[in-house]
Amino acid sequence: MKKIILLLSVFSLSSCSFLYNTSKDNNERSRKFTPKKSIRIANNNFNRIEYIQAKAKVSFRENNKIKSNTITMRISSDEKIWINASLGAARILIDNDSVKYYNKIEKNYFVSDINYINEKIGFESNFEILQNLVLGILIHKFDPSYFYKKTENSYIYKDDKFNLNSKVIQSTVSISPFNSRVLKHSFKDQNNFFEVSYDDYTIVDQQILPTKIRFSNNGIETFYIEIKSISSLEKINIPFRIPKNYNRIKL
Repeated sequence: MKKIILLLSVFSLSSCSFLYNTSKDNNERSRKFTPKKSIRIANNNFNRIEYIQAKAKVSFRENNKIKSNTITMRISSDEKIWINASLGAARILIDNDSVKYYNKIEKNYFVSDINYINEKIGFESNFEILQNLVLGILIHKFDPSYFYKKTENSYIYKDDKFNLNSKVIQSTVSISPFNSRVLKHSFKDQNNFFEVSYDDYTIVDQQILPTKIRFSNNGIETFYIEIKSISSLEKINIPFRIPKNYNRIKL
């Protein structure tokens, strides 16, 4: 039943895409954007693709051991995230109101609201936030005055008073000075530190999407998504129906 953990991997998306190594791309570029321009470009990035399908390898931590699985993921923009795992044996559906899961082998299912995910990551989220984290898009705009410091390969911006669903937290983002892509985005309060890192990107229909995504809680990497293929679709099928004879479980 703990395959439900896979759903965090999405928070752990008929034209072809191609992959490139972001770090290599950065090293080959000699021109850098200014901190002000970099954050403005990142602020204006949004999802332009209505339907996305991806095949990926997902690794997750369970009982201090790293386990892996292969998944197919489909995203209907601003509506649904669908995950098909273990050759169709388990399916997950996340929408604006709920998180649902069922297992064909064990004949059980799980249904909850978004609070299930919030308890795992330690912060209040919603569907839009989860979708943006998967797609490498900022969940809120950073004013250029939030510039904190620079490193050789990043500009770092910090908002110490970001209001996330009525809770004030510290939101920090690292941006590439070469292409204004998000490298890391972290959220911190007195009790929790949640971070998403993007190690590589791909281009799909002139939009850059992450292909290697790491999720960490309080300094421990808990989930890792490695996209093997990703494409945009003109329309999408999201099959999800819990059989009547399945047993409901709690997680």
